[in-house]
This record gives sequence, C-alpha cells and structure tokens, in this order.
Amino acid sequence: MGNIKVDKSKFKFDYLPAYAEYLLKNKLEEFVLVNIRFCREVDLPMLKPLAKFSEQELVAISLESTTQMLQALADGQIADLIEINVNKWTDNKLEVIDKSEIAAEDLTLAYFIKRKTFSYFLYGYTSSAPIQQLVINDVDEYTTFEELISLKAYLEIHKDYHF
Repeated sequence: MGNIKVDKSKFKFDYLPAYAEYLLKNKLEEFVLVNIRFCREVDLPMLKPLAKFSEQELVAISLESTTQMLQALADGQIADLIEINVNKWTDNKLEVIDKSEIAAEDLTLAYFIKRKTFSYFLYGYTSSAPIQQLVINDVDEYTTFEELISLKAYLEIHKDYHF
C-alpha cells in the first residue's frame, strides 16, 4: 500500500514552528500527560488496544512520538513525518497498534485532542491575543490537512470492506 504522498506546500507555517520549539524545550512531558488525559476524557477508542501497555510505557511511547512531531514542526519538516507515518500505518508497520485497531472515530477525536492540547499551553507561550490567534490558525491548518491525509489512508485501508 504505502503510496500516499503528502503535498508539502500545505505544511508551511509562520507561527507554529516557534511554538512547537517552545513546547519541545519547555513543556514536552506535560504536553504528553495532558494529551493522554484528554484522550481518556473523550474515551478515544484507540486507547483500548493500547491498554496492554503500562502507564509508564504509554508515556514513553507518547514522549517519543510527540518529540518527533514537535521537532518536525519546529524544523518545518512535518510533511515528511506525516508521509512516513501514514505509510507505516497503511503498510501495517506501526509498532504499537495494528492498522485495523484504528477506528474512524479515532481520527476525528485525535485531531480534536491535538488542537485542544496545543491550545492548552498557548497562554504560557504568549499572552498576546493576536499571536495566539495566528498560532491557532496554523494549528488548525496543520491538523486539518493532516486529518484529511489520515482519512484518505483510512479509506485506502478499508477500501475492500463494505460499511
């Protein structure tokens, strides 16, 4: 499968890279813990197959993936990471979950949680309302385009199934 290409021009941001760098350097572990808490609050279906991991293992896995995401955002390389990850998913080469264990609900909820987590730390980054709005605009653009790619991958994975 692994043939999904990402249009890198959709992932050029003015304000998100600096914010991602701030989170990476100052809030990484807290970002992960808050994100896990938000996942539990909405009862993200994907958490069920991940229940086989201890809390420490889940945090360690999340720290690794969040570090990769924030570093890629900070470096302007998020499109490359998305392409790698989505093709790992379609090829069933994710290390912690089988591709069939990701439900349609996971996609929309995961991107909602991602936006909520980025928003949670924004006031600590800047108290400037105009800068906050510009960061949020970048986060919305980033998560929307990544969600569209994920939906395409989900449909590719399930194209032989009848819903």
